[in-house]
Amino acid sequence: MLPSDKNEARCLKHKASYYAILDGELFKTWLTTPLLKCLNCQQADYVMRELHEGICGLHTRGGSLATKVVRVGYY
Repeated sequence: MLPSDKNEARCLKHKASYYAILDGELFKTWLTTPLLKCLNCQQADYVMRELHEGICGLHTRGGSLATKVVRVGYY
């Protein structure tokens, strides 16, 4: 349901246009990247730990870690 305020409704529609639901999962769409799977808190924690400490672990800092998360297809 959209907000009653026209400006808020327009803003919400604009933001929603960047997302898609495929097979019951939420993805973020960007022009220059493939679909990025949106994660819940538990999934995001696992992915961040794996990329920071696990099999791909380089103990990278924030910016490069975020880039790595996007590169493997998560948002």
